[in-house]
Amino acid sequence: MPVKDDKKTGRIFSVGGGKGGVGKSIFSISLGMSLVEKGFKVVIADLDLGTANLHTYIGITKKTPTLADFILKKLSSLDDIIVETSEKNLGLISGAEFVPGMANPAHWMKLKMMRHLKSLTADFVIIDLGAGVHFNTLDFFGISDRGFVVTAPEPGAVMNAYVFIKGAFFRKLQNVFSKHPEIGPLIESEIKKTETEKSFTLEWFSARVREIDPEMLPLIDEIENSFRPALVVNRTTECGTPILVKNLITLCTQKFGITLEYVGNLPDVRTITHYLLNLPKFYDTPHGRPFFDSVRHIVDRLDIPGDELKDIEDLRDDFSDEEIEELIGFIETLDDSVFEGTSKKLLQLRMYFKPSDVLNFLIGRGITHDLFYI
Repeated sequence: MPVKDDKKTGRIFSVGGGKGGVGKSIFSISLGMSLVEKGFKVVIADLDLGTANLHTYIGITKKTPTLADFILKKLSSLDDIIVETSEKNLGLISGAEFVPGMANPAHWMKLKMMRHLKSLTADFVIIDLGAGVHFNTLDFFGISDRGFVVTAPEPGAVMNAYVFIKGAFFRKLQNVFSKHPEIGPLIESEIKKTETEKSFTLEWFSARVREIDPEMLPLIDEIENSFRPALVVNRTTECGTPILVKNLITLCTQKFGITLEYVGNLPDVRTITHYLLNLPKFYDTPHGRPFFDSVRHIVDRLDIPGDELKDIEDLRDDFSDEEIEELIGFIETLDDSVFEGTSKKLLQLRMYFKPSDVLNFLIGRGITHDLFYI
């Protein structure tokens, strides 16, 4: 069975959606248990900041360390607040208790939490996010290796899922291009418009970038290709794809060029409400087994054998804002001959998006820096 060791870093899955009550937390726990069943070590992190309740779903009623202890610097590492659950190899990071400002942490704190999540000793870290399109929710969704969007086959839930996907895509564009003097303000202007005022499509955006700075077009292609949320539809009563979901997939493709992968349904099992204080127990019931089988089917579709886990070498893949700025300044000092086949400006912006690619490029050209390495 795959075993976590010091030479591997886990993959991060995030679970989000635009509407509360569609089953995000239930899916997060089910996903974690299915991965544990395959022999992986998993940690579920409750990042529904301010209204966290994942610990109750998983059957933990006693007081435990929470994210508040980490945010308030009572504990120095997220590893210190992982709580063992009733399932072997399934750990939990409980969400923050209510503390003023906890639901909207400062940017530096989000970066710190992201770094610690990436360094947890686990094969997979599953981030259970809150509902809505708050920046912290979209930011945490954006750092994941794979993002899951959970919805229900109802008009309101599907529309909220679309708003969430669109918000996450805009946020990724915003984070990548925020330092560009012309493209950054263009994105900011679109974000502030009402839905009836917005003219944004990926085709429109690419055309504008072609006019403003055509060197940035490859970066748009990278974002488009890497942003591929997985769609899970909960509480379905039929095997086929609901027409509302088909419309959602089509809309995301036509408006934003987003490939929304429909990975599966979860059945409508009303008796699950009787087990919301101990979901693991539900999976052993006659109604729970078919539900869990549906989750197993979703995991099987992801095709994640143990040898796909990312190897950690000495090269870093995560940086603070200050370190990114320092490396961008370092790139600025390099001779233009280093950038044959690409451009200095493109690599500098790519530092906000795929820093490991930039490091590999520079190392391939014989360039090194102390910040490149762990």
